[in-house]
Amino acid sequence: MRHAVNRTTTRRWLSSFCVVVVLGLCAALVTCKPDPVFGIRPGTVFVAARDSFFTPDTIHVGFHLPVRWTNEGAVIHTVVSDSGLFGSGSLTPAAWYEIRFDSVGTFPYHCSIHSGMIGTVVVDPPPP
Repeated sequence: MRHAVNRTTTRRWLSSFCVVVVLGLCAALVTCKPDPVFGIRPGTVFVAARDSFFTPDTIHVGFHLPVRWTNEGAVIHTVVSDSGLFGSGSLTPAAWYEIRFDSVGTFPYHCSIHSGMIGTVVVDPPPP
């Protein structure tokens, strides 16, 4: 003898199961800590090169901590120090350039391709 399965009961069971699974996944995402991304050092300060500007355009970074510029635009950009201290070369979309500053001070920079793209790195002294 075959038993007929009530479709309403099946739908309710399936809906309840889906809700439990989704809640479990949400709880897992909230409680887990992300793994460090390969190649990114702790304390790294990030700057995005977009289609016509750097964001943020002024950053403060601790002495000897890395700064990473990532091209988030659709065209090639460069990151060039106004004093010639550093230069990235051409950064294609999604490419990045990273340096550490070994001296305290203010370092203006620009994109050599797009004259309106300017920024400043302020390197703060190490704590006493």
